[in-house]
Amino acid sequence: MLSSQAVHVFIGTPRQNVGNAALAILGSAATALLVVRAERDRQSKGNTALWTLLAASVITCLADAGARMLIGLQADPGANSLVMYRAFGIEMAVWMAFAFPPYVGIIGYSTYLVFREKRHRRSLWLILVVSALADTGGEYVMMHGGHLYSYVGRQPLKVVGLPLVWPWVIVAAPMLMGALVALFDTSLRGARRLLLLPLLGSGYLACLAAVGWPGMVARATALGQTALDVTGLVTLGGLLATVYVMSLPLPAHTAAPHPAQKPAAGGASPDPAGPGRG
Repeated sequence: MLSSQAVHVFIGTPRQNVGNAALAILGSAATALLVVRAERDRQSKGNTALWTLLAASVITCLADAGARMLIGLQADPGANSLVMYRAFGIEMAVWMAFAFPPYVGIIGYSTYLVFREKRHRRSLWLILVVSALADTGGEYVMMHGGHLYSYVGRQPLKVVGLPLVWPWVIVAAPMLMGALVALFDTSLRGARRLLLLPLLGSGYLACLAAVGWPGMVARATALGQTALDVTGLVTLGGLLATVYVMSLPLPAHTAAPHPAQKPAAGGASPDPAGPGRG
């Protein structure tokens, strides 16, 4: 009985089986750490932002089939040994459920902290760049090392099988989710924060479509490859403009320390309470 179940789970190539197992192990470990952090924030600060983002990651996983349809991402044969659901002719492997909580939790919560703590604008750009580069490297490994999925059809800015535009668009979605949680941080607290889940879940797919639509539409047209690549650059430009708009509420410069007050004439220090207070 156990052997037949094992065969059902591990029906891919050795690389695919290792890739799926690694995704499950690393995703579970990262999720466990995030759960500990979320509960610590709830108990010590009454802050449920990270719990909200982790809950939203479930909806994100259920919406990912639509995202894959838009960008042309499909699992390689044998990679989806256990199928979680099928939609738009796309099979979503159960292994992906281990990836979305840390994906949304880490990027989204980092963005949330930037807005909550009013950090410098460059912190937001740092999240974008680091996340996009990490996603690019991770996707390359999963595609060429694990043979888990491929990008099919016509693609903009495709290098070694990976369209370079999509990792940047993809990581912008959890950034937007984190910014939305920060926006409603004071008005929605406790259980009321669960009201954000429909918005966050749709926000993931909506962000991909809103930011990445030029490249998505161009994929389905008769444009030549050069024009398609130019459209990819336009898509990246729209993404950068979106992040710039997101950064506007954040401070543009680091506040300079106030200069020390000079002693008043005669060596007496000025009254810090100001005149008229005695």
